[in-house]
Amino acid sequence: MSTRWEHLAGDTGEFALKLAFARDPDDGPAAGPDVGLSWGSFQIWVKGRNLCAHLELGERSDSVHWFLLPLMEWLVRHWNPLLHEERLPARNVGDNAWKSLRTTRFPPVAIEDDEQAASRWESQWQSWWERHALRAASTGGLFPDVMVRRVRDLVEISWGPSRVAGMPGHFDFAESERGFRRLPPQVVAEPLHEVLSGASRYLLSLNPESPRLKTLSTQIGALRAAERQRERRLMWLAGLGADEHAVHTGWQRVKRYLSGLAEAPRHAMLAATESPLAVTGSCHAALMFGSLAPTVRKRDVVELANAMVDLYEPETAPRSIDELRRCVPSAQPADPAWYQAYELADDLHEELRPELGESDDDVDIEEILRGLGVTIVDRGLSDQSIRGVAIAGAQHRPGALVNSDHRANQHSSGRRFTLAHELCHLLFDGDVGAPLAVASGPWAPRDVERRANAFAAMFLMPQRLVRRAVSKLPGPVTSRNDVFTVANRLRTGFPATLGHLSNLGYVDPVTRERIEQDGGRTQP
Repeated sequence: MSTRWEHLAGDTGEFALKLAFARDPDDGPAAGPDVGLSWGSFQIWVKGRNLCAHLELGERSDSVHWFLLPLMEWLVRHWNPLLHEERLPARNVGDNAWKSLRTTRFPPVAIEDDEQAASRWESQWQSWWERHALRAASTGGLFPDVMVRRVRDLVEISWGPSRVAGMPGHFDFAESERGFRRLPPQVVAEPLHEVLSGASRYLLSLNPESPRLKTLSTQIGALRAAERQRERRLMWLAGLGADEHAVHTGWQRVKRYLSGLAEAPRHAMLAATESPLAVTGSCHAALMFGSLAPTVRKRDVVELANAMVDLYEPETAPRSIDELRRCVPSAQPADPAWYQAYELADDLHEELRPELGESDDDVDIEEILRGLGVTIVDRGLSDQSIRGVAIAGAQHRPGALVNSDHRANQHSSGRRFTLAHELCHLLFDGDVGAPLAVASGPWAPRDVERRANAFAAMFLMPQRLVRRAVSKLPGPVTSRNDVFTVANRLRTGFPATLGHLSNLGYVDPVTRERIEQDGGRTQP
């Protein structure tokens, strides 16, 4: 089958897309004239892996062959959510979109009998899948199971093995082993746009009078109109809803709430770094509300906005924390979830040792934050799932907001853990000078939150203090009382202390399970 047109754009070692057109082997009688012209093949490359490579009857093929016009239209129609929408449907689970979508495919048993709740769950899942799953564009073809979404300032591409109805047993995607990669938005956007533009021009040359092809060509050109697209891209970044209407309505509501602020701080909250094809750096408002519940209330919006106004400082002077900040991507799944965070906490203790010394006292997290130039802000938020918020940026002093209405923060141990958690965000979850706003709770990125929790545990409970606390027990850690004793000496909560002792090897898995099942009073 001879190729009539083909183009590869991008770097196959990072991200690349290849489209090729050929003569339809069936002459397209059932596909329609425009679709029939688009018979061809495509390849998607991510970090050196060809996600379209597959085996058919034992023979390898490097490309998926099908009608490409529906795929091109799907990419253009969902361009903004593909490159800007992060919030997962129904529930935030899994470290990547593919895993999360698999886990949440069906409503949980607890709501199966609630027809309205189950229907809402399924509708939200389906709506998100249609915007982000490559297979939503297959129109009967056999496409790999690939998801594309935004994760803070990066675009995530995730994939895995799954079969669909009608897929023959002798057909298998060779590169379908589960995986994901996160890349700068422009690394994904530029190759996509380049290939779509060239492919559209080619199809239009075959049928210059086609309204459908003319529309597609116009829409592809409009993707570069950054000024016109900016508002829609920011609303997807904020993600306050499960469908486009709800996302738009939620963003307009937030902007109304912010309209009462002075112009300078409001501009600082809404300003974002852009390229013609995507918002490449998130604005403070979109980052913050993207990690809050979609049903965020006006009171919380106002409280958070006021906190950011309090931290607003257009000519921010260098602070001690700036010397320590660096963007550290989350570790790959091969390592234990806590391993990287423990290393980061250990390294920070080493860097702060000249100031901290070798005291055997517990870690004074509030004094450390103040010494680093971080402002601690206490605000009451009605969302009880939010313990704290980390805020930083070129026009804001770094701040750690504590939700004073959260039950855990009303205890010293819980408040200390929240502050250490936010310190991790401030240090490792954003480039120096770039906007950072993470509301720590169930809608924040799971890998980011899990790392911050593990960091907080190790930073508040460094190994030298744990050894000292455990050495004062009459024997090894074998009971809830032992864990409580260690937690009280370190001024930390019971669950965090138990998990930390387990990670460090002071409590074996069987003992940990027994302690967790023993019941009794726990601390926050």
